[in-house]
Amino acid sequence: MKKLVLFLQLAAFILFASCSDEDPEPAPQPPVIETNTIFVYMPWSGPTKQDPGLYNFFLTNIQDIKTAIVNQGGLGNKKLMIFISTKVDKGALINVQYKNGSCIDDTVAIYDNTQPGLKLNTAEWITTLLKRVKQEAPANHYSMIVGCHGMGWIPAKPSTRINRSAASPFGLSQNAGKAGPPTRWLGGNAYQTNISDFDKGIEDSGIGKFQYILFDDCNMTGIEVAYELRNATNHIIGSPTEIMAYGMPYKLLWSELSKVNPDYHSICTNFINFYSNYKYEGTPYPYGTISVIDCSQVEAMVDIMKEINASSSLSTITESNIQSMDGYTPSIFYDMGDYVRQLAQNDPLLLAKFNRQLDRLVPEKRHTDAYYTSLRTAGFNIIPIQSYSGITISDPSTNQTVTNSLGSNRYYQTTH
Repeated sequence: MKKLVLFLQLAAFILFASCSDEDPEPAPQPPVIETNTIFVYMPWSGPTKQDPGLYNFFLTNIQDIKTAIVNQGGLGNKKLMIFISTKVDKGALINVQYKNGSCIDDTVAIYDNTQPGLKLNTAEWITTLLKRVKQEAPANHYSMIVGCHGMGWIPAKPSTRINRSAASPFGLSQNAGKAGPPTRWLGGNAYQTNISDFDKGIEDSGIGKFQYILFDDCNMTGIEVAYELRNATNHIIGSPTEIMAYGMPYKLLWSELSKVNPDYHSICTNFINFYSNYKYEGTPYPYGTISVIDCSQVEAMVDIMKEINASSSLSTITESNIQSMDGYTPSIFYDMGDYVRQLAQNDPLLLAKFNRQLDRLVPEKRHTDAYYTSLRTAGFNIIPIQSYSGITISDPSTNQTVTNSLGSNRYYQTTH
């Protein structure tokens, strides 16, 4: 495991002047505490020999955010901090400032993991980074945007680090992903972080509970992820399916994402409006899914799922009849609402109880008529959406990636 050490780039200013009663040294000023700090986290995703990675898409995302800031006339009482890996072993923490009508990058720290120090992918790494964000941009509220690859709750281990073109454990075609646009699950393995470690890193940083965590990644709005992060954030924004490599349309979303209390309905509507008209290299790809999870409702849903799983009137269901939300074979992520409606159809009172809580848990959700997966070849990579609750579950999956990892699935262990 490569390691890294934090290098602080600080300029030393030496003042050659005498002190007198008439010219005392000014007292140090406390940092200005802003209303809101938005932290954008973009770890390394490539390129490698197998794929081009997401770095250039990240640069586009950052530029779109800056364009939105300029169009707004500045940051106001907010701060924007960005961490982006410039190479597989290097990254920079940047304080983006608005001056004279443009955005200026103030690089406050350089991280180099070729030297002994903190290990990547650990809770300690997340904690160290967030503490520095808190130091550089103290605020009353914090929000976080995570841009990279995603695979829900699935643990980061060798079986999930295989490039998809050779991912035979998933039953994928050798030609998968070559017939259309890339998505945010396009390889890139150096920075995989377990959701449990991510949660622990946030907790130990002392930054408090985020207003929201936006996952600009694939397959991250699942009940398992929400359960892990229920104490780390008020809301989760993301996609239950793959998301195009272009990612979130930040020029359209920034005005809400920069608020302490965003209008989540507006975010979902603007996202779907953008992707309903999305084109890749001139070809229409009108596919997108988005949802918002209210983490204050997770515990109540977990209690209902305990009740459902213990019921004596559960129906026998066929896995292939459940709405799949991915391109894996067998599927790893299924639509939670569709699964439970089939499972508990013989207990209408319990099912009604579930549906009411599902509406509270996922207050906002939107989708196009189908979603796109880069994990399959042309002709099989557009999957119709017939049932959509905005949140996924892996309980019914027989995929070995799921069944071999249930011991580390905290949601599953709690509800079964």
